[in-house]
Amino acid sequence: MKLAIYVHIPFCKSKCLYCDFYSIVSDRFEDYLFALLKEVELYKKVLEESEVETVYFGGGTPSVVPPSFLLKVLESLARFSKRFAPSEVTVEVNPESIDQKKLKTYKKIGINRISLGVQSCDDDVLKKIGRLYNEKTLRKKADIVLSSFENVNFDFILGLPGETDRTLDKNLKFLEKFTPQHTSLYFLEIDEGTRLFNLLKKKIVVLPDEEEVEKRHDIFVEFLKRKEFKRYEISNFSKPGMESQHNLFYWRNWNYLGLGASAGGHIGKERYTNVSDIKKYAEMVNRKIFPREYYHVNSEKEEALETIFMGLRTIEGVDLKRVKILLPLIERLQEKYTCYVKVKNDKIFLSERGMDYSKKIFSDLIEWYQEGEK
Repeated sequence: MKLAIYVHIPFCKSKCLYCDFYSIVSDRFEDYLFALLKEVELYKKVLEESEVETVYFGGGTPSVVPPSFLLKVLESLARFSKRFAPSEVTVEVNPESIDQKKLKTYKKIGINRISLGVQSCDDDVLKKIGRLYNEKTLRKKADIVLSSFENVNFDFILGLPGETDRTLDKNLKFLEKFTPQHTSLYFLEIDEGTRLFNLLKKKIVVLPDEEEVEKRHDIFVEFLKRKEFKRYEISNFSKPGMESQHNLFYWRNWNYLGLGASAGGHIGKERYTNVSDIKKYAEMVNRKIFPREYYHVNSEKEEALETIFMGLRTIEGVDLKRVKILLPLIERLQEKYTCYVKVKNDKIFLSERGMDYSKKIFSDLIEWYQEGEK
């Protein structure tokens, strides 16, 4: 079985205004590492049957932990896996927590892809959202990352507090000078329970106009095209052959193992999510219990729905043979969204313009599925 592995590192130096991922401000790394290695052991049988294709350290901010922490996790996975020769090992980093020495060590321990959390190149925006660096630091760190690694992603977020056309201009000028092999471009999501949600509710913070943000998105996308990036997924753009192999496992609805507090996994038809509490997580794995707060075995229809939902995010789309049980739903999508939902060579996919309307298309897909299940 081919397998991707996600490892959640929940530690941060501070919590960003908009962040809804499980993260904590702490440096108690050793206790968490011990628990992670215990969880790897719980998946011994799965790993013994698996060929590990990719590993992804996400967070949180994985670059705040010592590289030796990541090495011990990789060694543990290698020890139990049938075959451990991942073609892609990614670590997410923030500008304030990396330097030349750390990047050099990453390469030594087998990491070959870096994902740098840029978010914005505008000092006003960075300050408003609680990032711990400015444009000057960002430029310096982007330079050393690109000179150290041949497979680099930059993350950007549009719609952040304080964003203007000047922000967009700064972002594009930054990419002109520092061009990675991959770029992720997300719209800001406002999740209940975040500090941003509460500040918006109290009208302490104001977001930029939605139409203006969409215009900036279109300009950003056109810029990436001119720079020869291919939009291969709704929010992801790469130079030829530099697509994120790890994320393709998600979008193709293949098997992936999620390790760590709040991590989720998909093995066969099984779906699970781990507890979002570092203490509870450690207690459970130390008692040799899978640290899950959610577990479900998909029906054939549920698996097909997830395959459509995830696969339509990509330019390659979904093989109709995998989702034939939901063909009536697909036909309904085609009928309503003729210009946006296409079928060719026995595959269903969204046109590029369809990607921009995906939120509405996916909303209808879920609604119609639920109606059919009543």
